Amino acid sequence: MKRKTLIALGIIILVVIGGAWYMKKEKDLAELHDIQTDLANYLYNNYQLYTRDKKKVAIIYQEFDKGKGTITEQEYFDKLDNIKEYSDIQKIEFTGFSVGPMKGLDVSYVINDVYENETTLDTKLFETGEWIYQVGSHSGEGPYYLEKKNKPSDLPLPETLIIYYHGGIK
Repeated sequence: MKRKTLIALGIIILVVIGGAWYMKKEKDLAELHDIQTDLANYLYNNYQLYTRDKKKVAIIYQEFDKGKGTITEQEYFDKLDNIKEYSDIQKIEFTGFSVGPMKGLDVSYVINDVYENETTLDTKLFETGEWIYQVGSHSGEGPYYLEKKNKPSDLPLPETLIIYYHGGIK
């Protein structure tokens, strides 16, 4: 009788521990889902992609010729700005989470299937507990670049345009 009681008690303890572990995992996955939604909306409202025609860029580089050409430095930058071809964010696919070297949460994502980036979340607002997203005002290695909008919007990105990552933190 004592043995059956110990076995039953052991099973109950295992079920309680397993249930607690499962609930924590589900809570963590729900928090990662919220982070993805918030970051997607932040990017959608505050950033846009752009690219430049390579042939036009080559002509401008040739005209400038490292400061020895026929145009000034200011004209060079103005011409490069004028050939930017902007596109709105149409889709954001999250590709992974990991813990960075400074214990921040690294979030990897791809925008419009052409621009890959990683953002580190390491600071939360004390008052609200929300993450502070630090993407920068201009980033990218080409041919697509992410640039902060002059005038941000306040529209939610439709859920159908967000591809969530459900793999947890690596």
